[in-house]
Amino acid sequence: MRSKELAYSLVLLGALGLGGCGGGNGDSARIAQTVDASKTGVISIALADNEGSVHVSGNFQFNLIGMDKDGKQTNLNEQASWSLSDPSLGSIKNGFFTASGKVGALTLNVSYAGLTDSQNVTLTDANLVGITVEHESGSVDVCKNTQFTAKALFSDGKYYNYPLTWSLVDAASRELASFADETKADLSTKKNGAVKVVAKGKDNDAKVVTSPEFILDIDPTLVALTLTSDKSTDMNQGQTATATATAEYRSGDKVAITANAALKSSNETVMTVNPATGLITAVAGTRLGTEVNLTANCDETTSVLPLKVFKPEIRNMEIIAATGALTSTESLQVRVGGEIDPRIKVNYADSGFDPEVYTGNDVAWKFVETSGYDTAKITIDGASGLIKVDASLVQTVDLILTVEARITKIGGINTEIGSDGNELKDTIKVTIKP
Repeated sequence: MRSKELAYSLVLLGALGLGGCGGGNGDSARIAQTVDASKTGVISIALADNEGSVHVSGNFQFNLIGMDKDGKQTNLNEQASWSLSDPSLGSIKNGFFTASGKVGALTLNVSYAGLTDSQNVTLTDANLVGITVEHESGSVDVCKNTQFTAKALFSDGKYYNYPLTWSLVDAASRELASFADETKADLSTKKNGAVKVVAKGKDNDAKVVTSPEFILDIDPTLVALTLTSDKSTDMNQGQTATATATAEYRSGDKVAITANAALKSSNETVMTVNPATGLITAVAGTRLGTEVNLTANCDETTSVLPLKVFKPEIRNMEIIAATGALTSTESLQVRVGGEIDPRIKVNYADSGFDPEVYTGNDVAWKFVETSGYDTAKITIDGASGLIKVDASLVQTVDLILTVEARITKIGGINTEIGSDGNELKDTIKVTIKP
């Protein structure tokens, strides 16, 4: 085993100076490191103790420790400059070494603000002979994630980091938990019970080596589940939000368990949800709002979040003719004895949504003028905008009136302002012809 004191390769920062620095990338890194060292007060560095050997199929995290004059230690993996004497044997970044698959030996070099350290590293192809699965406590609260570790023993009597796969032994275990990525030792739980876990690896002859079964207890400690959104529960079509499922346990701990809570939308044509991230997307709504429920469920404990999806936000509106295309017009006309039923065209804030006829009920129509004409024979329905001219009206010339329409509510929410900052109203001239 390699061993050294932290004071190894001590070099005083003040003796370095910057006079020898050139304009290359290495010099730029050294300048940045020197500035960093002046902040942290690091005056010595040393590679942390390690076995000095790595399996040709594996990897290893080397750690560079800095120390100030008071003995305070700092991890310098990301700040330091790392290099290998033989790059064909592997690669290294921030101290994380990945072997290339070749047997051999190299020298690992590391520098920080002019301070240097190095060590010899051997790449071995010793054969895998056994695997042991380990867990910190042997149990986990239901609906939480937990991590395992494994010790891979080799023919030289040493343990190395080695590529392994993780799995649950039987169908009963897979009902309770899962490994999202079989190459990672991260287990996600969703129901209480006991699961059987194994780790596997291949030896030099491609023969599968399997660990003994490890039994993990998933404890039924969940007492409550709460589902929330980071935005309003009233959403416009096309909007997104993030839902979070929070579990409360007997211990009093409250933990976000969104990915374990099996999030589900009651109607995916209205709203979709990504169960892994909690991202919800309002797909299609109505002017008055379409109700949809988002449900979280873990270990038979549920929480429901009612949501409502509306049409996208209205930018502005205008009065148009009763029939035909959604074409803008400067005026309307109706003859004595006739009627006209104008419509409202709304334009949405999101340009991806086409203009359409407004179908909401909360609209107020009126004549702006209240004198100068026979109000008993020329009428307007304040809710629908229907204009009627009684046939008994005696008129010899055109009469021009101004009609106003205003949207007062959308989906039960009081509003008179569009997304462009102006009132949701419009006026138009209506000519009453003899």
